[in-house]
Amino acid sequence: MIHRSVLSLVAVIAAALVGLAGCGSAPAPAAPPAAEPTADGGGHGGHGGNGGGAADGQLELWAVQTSLGVVVTDGTGDLIYRSDRDGSAPSASNCTGDCLATWQPVAADLNNPPVLLGVDQNVVGVVSRPDGTNQLTIAGWPVYRHLGTHTDEETQANGTDGVWFAIGPDGGKAAPTAG
Repeated sequence: MIHRSVLSLVAVIAAALVGLAGCGSAPAPAAPPAAEPTADGGGHGGHGGNGGGAADGQLELWAVQTSLGVVVTDGTGDLIYRSDRDGSAPSASNCTGDCLATWQPVAADLNNPPVLLGVDQNVVGVVSRPDGTNQLTIAGWPVYRHLGTHTDEETQANGTDGVWFAIGPDGGKAAPTAG
């Protein structure tokens, strides 16, 4: 299985490069890496290609260097957020009602786990939301997408209401943006 070994090596190199990006003085753009995650790199079986290494509809989570530091993005480059109103020990999602008009819970598909690059599969989990749906967690924190902004505008949502922050691959929150 030389093909799998080569792809695994590419994923390991890409993950190392993502880690090294945090050591440089200039932030890298918040964009997905070019390497295709593999079963060994993502830890979740074989994946078809949609340009990013995941099967159609499969969630992708990448740790990338941005102006906020190393944070998690989805496969489209949009930041993933956490809320200080939620809990991590135990995991609890408290974004309901009007909150859902701005913050979309990242759905967890138990039959189709996310492809990960730079995010340790051991910190990725699932919490049951008050409505009974499953939501993805990172280090116990339920995670969300901000509705209405994308990629380069995305950092503007960091620090919203003093409780919404981009999440790091370890579950930590990004520092508030100066404003």
